[in-house]
Amino acid sequence: MKKTIWIFGLLTTLCLLFSCGQKEQPDSSSLNDVQFAVPDKMEIAYGAESISFRVQFGKAPEKGDQLVLGSLPACEITQISTSSFSVNIARLWDTSFASGSYSVNLKRGTSARKMGQMQVVVTQAQGDDDLKPAVGSTVYGVVSCNGVGIPDVTVSDGVAVVRTDKDGVYQMASRKYHKYVFVSVPSGYEPVRQGILPMIHAQLQKAASVAERVDFQLKEAPGQAHHTMLMLGDIHLANRTGDRNQFKSFVNDINTFRSSLSGPVYALTLGDMTWDLYWEVNKYGYAEYLNDAKTIQNLTVYQTIGNHDHSMYQVGDYNTVEEYKRVIGPTYYSFNIGQVHYVVLDDVECTNSKPATDDNGKPCYVREYEDNLVQEQLDWLKKDLAYIDQSTPLVVTMHIPLYNANGKNRMKNASALATVLSAYQQVQVFTAHTHTVYNVDKSASNHIFEHNAGSICGTWWWSAQETPGIHIGQDGSPGGYTVVKVNGTDFSWQYKATGRPADYQFRAYDRNNIALTPDAYLPAASTASRGSFEPGFWGSQNSANEVYVNVWNWDPSWTVEVSEGGTPLEVSRVTAYDPLHLVAYTAKRLNKNAKATFPTTENSHMFKVTASSASSTLDIKVTDRFGNTYTESMTRPRPFTTDQYKY
Repeated sequence: MKKTIWIFGLLTTLCLLFSCGQKEQPDSSSLNDVQFAVPDKMEIAYGAESISFRVQFGKAPEKGDQLVLGSLPACEITQISTSSFSVNIARLWDTSFASGSYSVNLKRGTSARKMGQMQVVVTQAQGDDDLKPAVGSTVYGVVSCNGVGIPDVTVSDGVAVVRTDKDGVYQMASRKYHKYVFVSVPSGYEPVRQGILPMIHAQLQKAASVAERVDFQLKEAPGQAHHTMLMLGDIHLANRTGDRNQFKSFVNDINTFRSSLSGPVYALTLGDMTWDLYWEVNKYGYAEYLNDAKTIQNLTVYQTIGNHDHSMYQVGDYNTVEEYKRVIGPTYYSFNIGQVHYVVLDDVECTNSKPATDDNGKPCYVREYEDNLVQEQLDWLKKDLAYIDQSTPLVVTMHIPLYNANGKNRMKNASALATVLSAYQQVQVFTAHTHTVYNVDKSASNHIFEHNAGSICGTWWWSAQETPGIHIGQDGSPGGYTVVKVNGTDFSWQYKATGRPADYQFRAYDRNNIALTPDAYLPAASTASRGSFEPGFWGSQNSANEVYVNVWNWDPSWTVEVSEGGTPLEVSRVTAYDPLHLVAYTAKRLNKNAKATFPTTENSHMFKVTASSASSTLDIKVTDRFGNTYTESMTRPRPFTTDQYKY
């Protein structure tokens, strides 16, 4: 039987939608005479063939017009009258159609016009079951695949954690504190996707005391035991420094690399996808990020929140993430792939209490936060993990590192989190925030191995803006991402530089040819700017025949070997600045008498050898903890120019 849902909008809703500066496509003038009410929320039964809208003022669409929800395929408009029309949505059930927020667009030929924004809640076909809320339950529903309920699936509102029964039904006594409910996707299934976003949560609409139904639809995903997870740190899109154009290079890289991988592939951001300073100033926020990121092909990208994803226009930890929860998803949640349990946390406790103004003069607040996991999340985590066997590998992501590069606690309550996680036999923690790469192996003491996993944006997209072809972080690591391959319960990982082959794992410098003096690199700088340039030992000429090798993803299980004419040389690890970052970013900024906001930082993954002459060829061999070898025959003398290292 054909199922049709009739939607009746209030006149006041219509006035709001059309009086608040709706953005239209340049070619939408032919659609200006069409008016219909777009409701704030529409419940659609799974498998419904059509939905309907109420025409206002008799201004109906024309035959041949289409309706487009978000980025989904266009749907035919039918049964048009002066008071209503229907939309045939049958084709959407074979796409990534699921609960979520959708723009509602009217399309006529090549013309299109946005008519409003609508929250869609996809439910099991009402009338196909007699499910009712249990006594005391305020949120309930079914988790299903192809119309069949899935048992033992975890569902949460961020406070309570429950599981579905044998029929896939869950019941929850929720205070609706976070105003959403989410599903912890079980192994063997995937959520449907809208753009890059997994549809794992739904906004709650009714009062805390009123029961409401939220269903989740999943799809089968066999073969997950062998899968790849791409860890994407610090994207920082803000519509500045040519970042959106540079981001296209990253998208091309990840699309190409993803196509070379076998088995299921997923991705996880590690926070700071956006930059709160520029949400209003440059009109670039979550929606714009998602629109740019949708060019990433055939990839579900789970999201982790960062400090710059908290609003600077709100006060307090709860309010600063309100928009994130509405547009992106939960700030902490879990899901399962193969034999691995993934947990995403928010370790940014934001307060924002001091009034300020942004660069456009709009009132905002000084960004204030602590590196801390609030007690509410620790409590939730314990409930979530109560359903997970301690032999199950855990992958935990959060934005700010748990540990510093020296292994000391960084997060305020790092010990409390480590205590919870240490009950599990293997815990891989992936973080970002520093725009550098380092590893902390504490697996012998508490089963935790932390990967501070680098950044997509390098130095906030600045280095390639100043020196095209050099996309680099403050420690000399190239802009890129970490590739995690999972084989059952075994993990391997590798850092992937954007625009480079996967075996690009180090960079070598001939010290004899590097003297980073102000006269050579800051000729136009003021005395004050010259005085700000701190190149360390690279600032003077040296003829000791030293070679330095920056191995950015190094950990103590790696080996670095260098030979000269077949004779091994002594290799020592040192703490040093990366000279390429010094000249590609820091010197370039100071030479313009601009502030080097993100100056070169010392790293502890630099290695030094001393050759017997200035012109010998050195054979460099780096072996990672998994036995992969990376080699280079370094012909010397090697000139030091940015062109030498461009890609």
